[in-house]
Amino acid sequence: MIKNNRFSWRCYDLNSELPINWQSELLNISKKAAAKTLVPTSITSRESKLVTRIPVLTVNGVELRKEAPWLYTLYHGLFRDLAQLESTETVVAASQDIYGAVLNVQRGTDMRYECHIDSNPIEGLLYVTDHPKGTGGELVIANLPDAKSIDEVEKNNSVIYPVAGNLVFFDGRDRAHYVRSLVGDNNSERVIVAMNYYTESCPESSRPADLSAHLFGKPSC
Repeated sequence: MIKNNRFSWRCYDLNSELPINWQSELLNISKKAAAKTLVPTSITSRESKLVTRIPVLTVNGVELRKEAPWLYTLYHGLFRDLAQLESTETVVAASQDIYGAVLNVQRGTDMRYECHIDSNPIEGLLYVTDHPKGTGGELVIANLPDAKSIDEVEKNNSVIYPVAGNLVFFDGRDRAHYVRSLVGDNNSERVIVAMNYYTESCPESSRPADLSAHLFGKPSC
């Protein structure tokens, strides 16, 4: 997925494939997001040593499956089929619901998402809200593999702007990435569905042992 040192990704417009009222349903579910403060000490973290706390809001995959079973079906069905186009190996969804497909939420202008690398070979992002250039909430990915902080990511990067109904796939295992804060007022909100997919050469069993506790405050179960 890397060409001339620039990060690349694949994007699908799935608005015609998603259920009627899918967006409003997921926005309602986002109101139930649980607050957690990330301490960026995971093996996947790529934060500056000066950053010790990052507040986040998440609906974990167990809860999301209960609230939106249609999304779980798409995660294992159509979305997985599209993810398969990214690999010559068989692509599989996570067996553990808690981190398979989760809802990540940012509210107001003080929140952002941790600078990190992925442990899975294919990451899927379904954007629920729109964030045009200049409004914040964009995903910023380092073009070079040695970036170890937001400052280093910002020196040379590629940017994905959220468009509601777009499903993006990428491999972020060796490119640090983070989500910028929103610009505007405290009523601003960014909502996405983040999905993990695995392959034979990078199976679910290779997921770092501490990652679920880091993200959700509990071990995998």
